[in-house]
Amino acid sequence: MKKLLLMLFVSMCMIAYSQKITLVSGDFSVLKDQTEVNVELVFDNVLFQAENLSETKYLENRKNEILANPKNTKDDWVKWNDEWTAFKETKYIEKFLKGINHKSKNIVFKNNIQSKYTLVVKTRWIYAGWSGGFVMQPAKLTSEIKLVETDNHSKILFNVDSPMIEGVGIRENPNKEYIMEYGRISVAYEKTGRLLWKDIAKQNK
Repeated sequence: MKKLLLMLFVSMCMIAYSQKITLVSGDFSVLKDQTEVNVELVFDNVLFQAENLSETKYLENRKNEILANPKNTKDDWVKWNDEWTAFKETKYIEKFLKGINHKSKNIVFKNNIQSKYTLVVKTRWIYAGWSGGFVMQPAKLTSEIKLVETDNHSKILFNVDSPMIEGVGIRENPNKEYIMEYGRISVAYEKTGRLLWKDIAKQNK
């Protein structure tokens, strides 16, 4: 058992350090003289799991799984669904901001502010992962991220591809965040933010 846990730990560490985002077009240097950047999270038409399920189908499956447990009631489903909605509406953007601001000193990224530029984080695909005692499969997140002029979203300054980023490698997060899928997904948003800032900072030294 100890050997298995060690192998899992090493594997997760290797994944955490190998994840990358790709600058598809544009240049990060446009942010060099900025002090604040607005951030907008778009969560429309997202696909889920390996089967590329719609959100409606994914939630239907989760409802059936929750209610199939004889210990659960409809109240448990309602509680789960309320948490899902809360994370989608507020927690995911908060975790992304936490990640991108983690080591940022000269630029502050915020939600719903007036600034010259807006960073649009478009969620494309999510794998929710799973948790089973000592073993956990982290969530994965694919996003398209672009910087646009706040007053003219058709003016794109850079475009980033962020494929299958796993929510691992953040030691500050408590273990309880990985128990439920919305918690695991939120960590993937935080990881995405950290990776994006790492590349932005590298170009703007």
